[in-house]
This record gives sequence, structure tokens and C-alpha cells, in this order.
Amino acid sequence: MSDKGLLASICGFIKGLFSSDKSCCDDKSTPASKDNDGLTGVERYIRNKAQSGSQLTGVEKYIRKQLSDNKPLTGVESYIRNQASAKPLTGVERYIRSKG
Repeated sequence: MSDKGLLASICGFIKGLFSSDKSCCDDKSTPASKDNDGLTGVERYIRNKAQSGSQLTGVEKYIRKQLSDNKPLTGVESYIRNQASAKPLTGVERYIRSKG
């Protein structure tokens, strides 16, 4: 009987060491958070994103703002827009510009 009691107390001690229940630990070393509701950080992030009013990410908001300003985003885009709106040169115009 005493062997079973000793084994049970050892098992209980080991279980207490590795359990996620922190009631046996000193709370002074780690301050408790108000938002600690048993969720992981990822779960809290997803919950907060789902509850927020905006469904757009910061990148999507930035792109939409840039497009609403009707300004070219980059120099390359500006160049492409200018080339698309320019009429093609005739052979004579190309000759004059190359000699010019």
C-alpha cells in the first residue's frame, strides 16, 4: 500500500510540473493580462480582425488610396501611360528626329 501511495504522490508531483494550470505557481513573476481569456495570440488577433469594422488590410487601403488620387504609382507607370497616349511616329518623323 505504501508503494502505491508513494508512486501516486510522485505522479501527482510530475503532473503538477508539466500541467498548464498555473495556480500552483507564483503569480508575482508573471503579471496577469486583462486580455488573457485562454486564447492564443493568433486566436485573439483573428477575433479582433473579425470584430473590427474594416475588412481591408493596410496594404489594400494604401493601394485604393493611391488609385483614387489618379496619380501614377511609379515612374514606370507614368512612362507607360505617356507612351500609350502618344501617337506612333511616321517614318519621316523618325528620320528627322534621328538626324536632328
